[in-house]
Amino acid sequence: MARTQQQRREETVARLLDAAIDTIIEVGYAKASAAVIAKRAKVSDGALFRHFPTMSDFMAATAQEVARRQLEAGSKLVAEIPAEQPALPAVLTILRDIAGSETNTVWHELMMAARTDEKLRVPLQTVLAEYIDNIYETAKSAPGADQIPEDVFAVLLTIVINTFDGAAMVRRVLPLPELEEARIAMLVALLSR
Repeated sequence: MARTQQQRREETVARLLDAAIDTIIEVGYAKASAAVIAKRAKVSDGALFRHFPTMSDFMAATAQEVARRQLEAGSKLVAEIPAEQPALPAVLTILRDIAGSETNTVWHELMMAARTDEKLRVPLQTVLAEYIDNIYETAKSAPGADQIPEDVFAVLLTIVINTFDGAAMVRRVLPLPELEEARIAMLVALLSR
């Protein structure tokens, strides 16, 4: 059966997003040109701009796909925490591992680029705000989250995520594996008070 125009469009967009994520992971945002991404996706250079008006819009869509993947992975992992396992260290480990994942490097690259690129910053702000809201909603379903007052929960979650994101960026330059489990233990001790 022949594919519809919509199906072909969705497949092309999916290939472009996969190629952008893989390219940014491999060579960084600065070297992730439309031509490099299109070649990796096995489409023409013009195909990217038939689906996205600007490179910034495309990068925002790439960030949105990364957010979707991260939230899906996090939700799945949280749901798999055994009832007999202490929830807090398990949830912290999940957050640390997602923050340190190759896929999350795409967020790091895009955030750093958006710092000085207003054309990227504006669409990325919208995607990031939605992502943060979704992280918060997903985290609220974690075991034990209902025991933390809502106004405190948002602040704690932000501190933990920023801690793990910062550690992930440093880890790529100076790995300190001896700190990984110690960081979890320290956060558990602090958050358990």
